[in-house]
Amino acid sequence: MVLTRIESGSVATKITTGGGVSVSGIVAEAKAEVSRESVKEVSWETQHQYRRDISRNKYGNAQFGSWGHHVKWQKYYQLPNCRKTQISYGEADVANKTVGFKYWETSS
Repeated sequence: MVLTRIESGSVATKITTGGGVSVSGIVAEAKAEVSRESVKEVSWETQHQYRRDISRNKYGNAQFGSWGHHVKWQKYYQLPNCRKTQISYGEADVANKTVGFKYWETSS
């Protein structure tokens, strides 16, 4: 099994002004003069590829995303006698910046 995911996009900054204004920081040292426009466009493309051998008599399944991790937490309050008492607890799915394919196999 070979999976390829390609994503691309672009973003542009456009500034219109009626006087002499220096637009440093927004568009790298662009100079917008009397009703002129300064445009800076950035585009990108990312590609993720995944290869996996599928077991005999099985079906390969894959999903692309950011999977993060699962955490459990507890919050305690320390009493004047130095003993602790639990005041809250819970679980959370925490996202992260890592993205990729998740793979699993099924019989049908």
